[in-house]
Amino acid sequence: MKKREENQDKSKSRILIVDDHTVVRQGLILLIDQEPDLVVCAEAENASQALEAIEKQQVDLAIIDISLDGPNGIQLTERIKSQYSHLPVLVLTMHDEELYVKRAFQAGAKGYVTKHEASGTIVTAIRLILKGKEYISETMTQKLLKKLHPSNSHC
Repeated sequence: MKKREENQDKSKSRILIVDDHTVVRQGLILLIDQEPDLVVCAEAENASQALEAIEKQQVDLAIIDISLDGPNGIQLTERIKSQYSHLPVLVLTMHDEELYVKRAFQAGAKGYVTKHEASGTIVTAIRLILKGKEYISETMTQKLLKKLHPSNSHC
């Protein structure tokens, strides 16, 4: 777990980033820390580091990748919801299959965004979830709707 001392403004919503790729964490830090109301307070590369960060930091939202070494992001989300039910989770992942969306929300996630989305989508998702709403990116929403309502090709 890496605590970030330089950005501890208490007026900002505090974000934990959990991803096993350093470059992804660094990119998210750059994206989030430029927002006037958001700050990354800690980062982790696996579930145990994430739980340690939640225990030691005042985290307002966790952004979690599904593909982690050890317990995966779905299992981590379940654990967070059982131990820290107040803490919302946004899943940010490369997986764009509806099965993962279903599993993430069943585990207790409040949002789902793929890494293929525009960076503004991530910030929008963070803000909506912090306001108590749920969020599925437009790309995933369209994919889910096509699955639920296949278009008639003979019309």
